[in-house]
Amino acid sequence: MVVPYIDTPRTEVDGNATYLTNGFRSVGRHNLSALDSVENSFQTPSKDEDLLKGLGDDRRRSSGGFKLSTPRAGTGSKSTRNALNGRHHLPTAAPPKGEFTPLMRSAAKNNFLRNMSTARGNGHKTPAYMKEGRSNIHTPGLPSYDMTGIDEEDEADDQPTPLPQVASSSVQSTPLPGLSGRGGNGLLNDGQNMTLKEQERIIDKLDKDNFGLKLKIHYLQEQLEKAGPSYNQAALKENTELKVSKLTMQRDISRYKKSLQQAERDLEAYRVQFQELREKLRRGQLDETSQREMDLMREELESKDQRVRELQEELRDAKDRQSEEIEKLRDEIEDLEASLREKERTIDERDEELEELKDKDSKENGALAELESELLRAREQMEELQDSLDQAKSEAREARESESRAKSDKEEAEKNLQELHDEMANKSISTKGLTRQLEEKSSKLEEELRTLQEQNSLLKKELERKAQNEAHLEEQYRRAQQSMDDEGQKLHNDAALVRHQLNVAQQERDALSAQLQEALDEIQRKTEEKELLQTRHYALTDESGGLQDELAQAQARIRELQHSINDTKEHALEEADTIRTQYREEIERLQEEIEALNHEIEDKEGQFALEQDRWESTKRALQLQKDRAEDQAAGFKRTIEKLEQVEHTLTGKESKLQEVIDSEKARHFNSEAVLSRQVKELNDELLSKRQIIDDQRTELLSVKEELRLAKREEAALTEKVQALEDEVVVLQANLEEEREYAKGRMQKGSSDHDNRLQNLISEKQKLRDQLANAHVELHDLRTSVADLEAERDELQAQLDQAQHQVDDTTKFDKEKVELRKSTLRLEGELKRLREEKSSLVEAKEALEKQLSSEVERATIEENRLAVEIDQLQDKLQATSGGRDRELTSAKSKTQRLERRVQELEALLEQQPLGEQEHSTANADLSMLRHNLDEARKREKTLLQREADQKASVRSCKSRIAELERELHDTMMRKFEDHSPHASPSDKLHEELRSLRKQLSEAHRTLRELKSKNRDLERAAMREEDQRDLHELLRSSTLEAESLALKVSERDARLSELRAQIRRIREERAFCARKAEAAIKDLESLQERYNQLVERAGSKSDSKSRHDKEILGLGKEIIWLRARLKREEKFRRDLAWSKGLMELGERVRVACNEADLRMISEMGVKPRDRGMLRSPRQKLKTGIFMVKAIVRMQRMGQQWQKTKKIGEGLKRAKNEVLKRREASSNKASV
Repeated sequence: MVVPYIDTPRTEVDGNATYLTNGFRSVGRHNLSALDSVENSFQTPSKDEDLLKGLGDDRRRSSGGFKLSTPRAGTGSKSTRNALNGRHHLPTAAPPKGEFTPLMRSAAKNNFLRNMSTARGNGHKTPAYMKEGRSNIHTPGLPSYDMTGIDEEDEADDQPTPLPQVASSSVQSTPLPGLSGRGGNGLLNDGQNMTLKEQERIIDKLDKDNFGLKLKIHYLQEQLEKAGPSYNQAALKENTELKVSKLTMQRDISRYKKSLQQAERDLEAYRVQFQELREKLRRGQLDETSQREMDLMREELESKDQRVRELQEELRDAKDRQSEEIEKLRDEIEDLEASLREKERTIDERDEELEELKDKDSKENGALAELESELLRAREQMEELQDSLDQAKSEAREARESESRAKSDKEEAEKNLQELHDEMANKSISTKGLTRQLEEKSSKLEEELRTLQEQNSLLKKELERKAQNEAHLEEQYRRAQQSMDDEGQKLHNDAALVRHQLNVAQQERDALSAQLQEALDEIQRKTEEKELLQTRHYALTDESGGLQDELAQAQARIRELQHSINDTKEHALEEADTIRTQYREEIERLQEEIEALNHEIEDKEGQFALEQDRWESTKRALQLQKDRAEDQAAGFKRTIEKLEQVEHTLTGKESKLQEVIDSEKARHFNSEAVLSRQVKELNDELLSKRQIIDDQRTELLSVKEELRLAKREEAALTEKVQALEDEVVVLQANLEEEREYAKGRMQKGSSDHDNRLQNLISEKQKLRDQLANAHVELHDLRTSVADLEAERDELQAQLDQAQHQVDDTTKFDKEKVELRKSTLRLEGELKRLREEKSSLVEAKEALEKQLSSEVERATIEENRLAVEIDQLQDKLQATSGGRDRELTSAKSKTQRLERRVQELEALLEQQPLGEQEHSTANADLSMLRHNLDEARKREKTLLQREADQKASVRSCKSRIAELERELHDTMMRKFEDHSPHASPSDKLHEELRSLRKQLSEAHRTLRELKSKNRDLERAAMREEDQRDLHELLRSSTLEAESLALKVSERDARLSELRAQIRRIREERAFCARKAEAAIKDLESLQERYNQLVERAGSKSDSKSRHDKEILGLGKEIIWLRARLKREEKFRRDLAWSKGLMELGERVRVACNEADLRMISEMGVKPRDRGMLRSPRQKLKTGIFMVKAIVRMQRMGQQWQKTKKIGEGLKRAKNEVLKRREASSNKASV
């Protein structure tokens, strides 16, 4: 009878966990929650130790099997007592608090497996009952009163306890964490269990911890994202903006401080003057002249007050008009920003197109890889065919050897037969037995002879079959070689096309990125200028309180402008020097690179010639081997025929063999003679070709060297001409400066030294300074407005270009409104400054009218000096005109020489190579050298004349200095005559003189900057020419490499190089002419623009016309730039397509010649070439045609937009010409 007892832990089939079942409970246990928790797991039974096998066999228990009997409560020493007594079967530590994972995935499982690794199945697999002092708090205990009713007989019963059939999943299967710190020490008082509230509290705590960890992870991810490059770039941008704003504010503060200090100094000077006047009035020393001066000053002050009131009214009116203009400017700025966004969107689309092109390039690279793999497979097939051909040749050799062996056997048999016949003749009287033996021998020999004949016939058939196989293999080899060459050519063409497309895409991407960067820089500059205009506007509104404050600020601005002019002058000089040095170094480096490239091309040409010679020699050797093999085969054939004849006639064998040997010897001698003759001819031909190539190479190098020297001399002459032109400009500037200085001195000498004139001069100078400042500000505003208008036109054009791609522009309306408002504000500021300028011009004219009467006395001396200066200028112009004519003649001479060189090269290309060509070339070269010597002599004479002209210029300068000294002496004498005592106005005169000198220096600096700007433009043009030359040289090297791989004829290569050189020169000359024409057009436009600006400054009523002309000039500049870009693009595309077509034509001609030559040598008919192009190639060609048509349509659309601008300019030009004709007709009437 089985007593109700503790439920045995049930092991599931999968072995993942062990739980207590809800079957039979012990007696008296109504609520044992500790037994419902998770039980520490035992060892999972292995595959061999099956539980079902142990349950079915109750007596066959060994030390290695599982014992699943229920543990008893006795204290005996039986095996069942040890089931729970093995400490090493249990975990060494309690499970951690709050562990909700299953047991087989917890730390307890790891401890259990670590402890079980020491046992390895040596102990009992069912845990034994532990003693009182060795129990584990996590293992369910056994109550004592349940063990009393069991005797020894029951203990001896080893019947297994039946397992209750319960559900595998129950409420008890949920593991609960153990609480080791609750103070309980037993199992029945629930010391290690938790209530539901504790479980909820722990779960809430875990949720809070999880939420806190999630927040921490979230913030850490944000910090990591902020540490990325995008946030760093944003932070750097903010820092740079803050630094820029800080620097601008510091600069404004320093400028305001300077203006304040200057105002304080002026105020102190005015205070001192006022105190002096007060002392004079107190002492009563004022005379009538001073009284008149005071009256005049009072009248002037009243007029100034009236003028200030008028200016204030105008300022109020300007403020009223300013609001409307600001609104207009804001609207325009909004339009500009919208167009800028459209441009950015277009740039993004272009970037997407570039990505698509890159993807396409990757696909094409994949196709190229596939083609290369096919090429490799074809090469492998060709190698296999070659191996099979070699094998066939070896088999043919073996057949020949076997045939020779058969022949030797046959000869031996014939010898034996002959010996037998001799014996039969000698021993005719022998016995019948010997005769029978001889007959048997003869029959055997005849049978052997028949077998040998059969073998010989078989060997002949085998030899014929091998020869056919060899011919077939050679045909297959040639076909594979041809297909491989076609595939290589196709791959090369595809790769060139892909490279060109990739280069075009990269150029477009670079152009778009450059345009984007320029637009961004322009926007940044416009914003800065806008802020600067705002600050100026606020400053001008603050300065409108009084005329004295405006004059003080104007003086401060004059000083600042002087400092800035000096700084810019020094900086421009330094930059000019650095740019000149860099330009010279760059030119030298580029020349060295060009020479190195030329040497490299020549070396490659020599290597190519050597490789070509080697290839031809190997080809001839192979051909000779082939001929030799054919001769050997023919000889063998003749030998076999003779041997067949010998078989029929046994007599005369030796004579026949001797004839065969003689024929073989004769054949060998003939073949050796033919080969020696061919080798000699080939060597002679090779030597002659090498000599011709060396001569032509040396001739080409000498012509290139002379042409390089001529170009360098031309460049030196152009630089000298430019230096002379710069000297002429500087001399003219010095003459103008001296004229102005003399005029100022005459005006100073002709003044009356009275207070009235001093006041008038000081007022005039102040007004002039103010007018100059207004002019400077007006010029800055005009330039900024012109730049804004040009940018607006450009952005509008780009907006029109991308209008068909973009439909959604509503989200940028706000920015558009802001831009329009800022544009209106700028226009209002421009109007106000123009009105101020007109008022200042009127004031200046009034003061000049007052001073005109005082200046008339100095006109006589000024006219005399002007006459002398004009004479010197005429002399200088005459000398410079002669020098210009000489320089133009030298240029025309160099151009004629270049044309002559080109004609000589054309003659070299057209005429055949030979002695006549060498003689004509030598004659032309001698003539060219003679012309170059004449050009050098002409250059020396020009240099001598230039030195003479410089000496004359120096003498003119010394004459001008003498005249200035004389004028100074006369003026000083005049001053001494008119004013015996020192006048108090000398200080003002000195100040006036210094200001005029500074103004002249500023004008001179401006002229120097203009000349430097022209120098920089010319340097940029030269750099562009050098860049074009580099590109052309790079293309020439690529063409040379492709020709080295495909073309084998030396004369064709030389003619192609010459044609390429001529094309390069023509393109360079054409580009230079186009650039010069464009520069001339731009200079004419600049002159027209300056004239229009001066005319607009002198006439205030031509404002609208001036704006229209400026707009027309901007459109004309855009039109010219578009035409220039279009022409350059056409030239590049034409040069590239022309080079590609020439390369393809040369390759096709060379391939056709090689194919025809090989076919003629082999004697094989050419195959039909009607089906060379596959459908895939045709589809590819159609796709390329469609792409080209789409590109041409897009370019046509873009050109139509630009063409509209050009047509509008033409119409405007016609209207202007009609107006001028009408006005001229009216004037003549």
